[in-house]
Amino acid sequence: MEVKNMLFYEAARLVVGPMADWHYHIKREGEYNVPEAGAALVVSNHRSLLDPLVVGYSVDRFINFAAASYSFKMPVVKQLYTWAGGFPLSIYGGSESDKDINHAEELLENGELVGIFPEGVQSFFNPHRVTKIATFKTGFTKLALEARVPIIPCTVIAKEERELPRIPGFLVTPFVKLQDAGEGIRFITYRDVICRIGRPIDLSPYYDEQHTKALIDRIAGRIRRIIIKLYDGEGLDRYMTGEEPFDFVKDKV
Repeated sequence: MEVKNMLFYEAARLVVGPMADWHYHIKREGEYNVPEAGAALVVSNHRSLLDPLVVGYSVDRFINFAAASYSFKMPVVKQLYTWAGGFPLSIYGGSESDKDINHAEELLENGELVGIFPEGVQSFFNPHRVTKIATFKTGFTKLALEARVPIIPCTVIAKEERELPRIPGFLVTPFVKLQDAGEGIRFITYRDVICRIGRPIDLSPYYDEQHTKALIDRIAGRIRRIIIKLYDGEGLDRYMTGEEPFDFVKDKV
C-alpha cells in the first residue's frame, strides 16, 4: 500500500465512518476475528455500494478492496477508489482479469488484506431478482489458494433496505458491457446495519492439491454457505465465536 492511500483511507474512516455509523447505525460483530497482522482475503456478500464502507469501517486494518473494472472508467469514482487503495477487477474474464488477480496476489504476498465481493454486480442491476446472497464467482478461491492465505468470511446485514431512484440504462451502458446494463442500475441504501465477521478459514490442507475446477467450486460453495449462516445468525458458535470446534475440510456446513 502507498502512504497516500492509507492516509486517505484512515481519514475517511475517522471522518466519514462516524457519520455513516450515526446515519446507518452500524454494529460490528466478530471484528476480533481479523488478525492484527498478516495477509488474508476478506470475502463478503454484496447488495449495495455501501458495503465497502460498512466493512472498511468495521475492520481496524487497511483493506485493499477490489472493484468492478468499469468503476475505474467513471469520472470522480475512479479517483475516489484509487485514493482509497482500491484496484480494478475485470468482470469480463480474459487477460485483463488475470492481470487484476495477479495484482491482488502481490498485495497478499506483501502481508496485506484484500477485500472482494464474489457476487459481483448482480444485485445492482436486479436487486429483486436475486436471492439475498447470489451465486458466487469462484475466482476468489483460486486467489486464496495460490497466495496461500486464509479467507475471512464476512456479511453485511441490513434490517431495512431502501431502493434509490434508478440510474437510466443510457447512462450505464457506455461503461458497463453486461446484458442487463440497459435496464439501468438500482442502488440500495441501508438502515440499521450489522457487519458480522466470521473466523478465518484455513485452506492449507488444499494448498498442495491440484486446484481443479471441481475443488475450487466445492470450496467456494462451502464458503458461500458459511456466509449465509452468518447472515442468518445460525451456527455463530462454530463460524464466528469459536465456542464450538469447526473443521472446514471435514465438518458439514
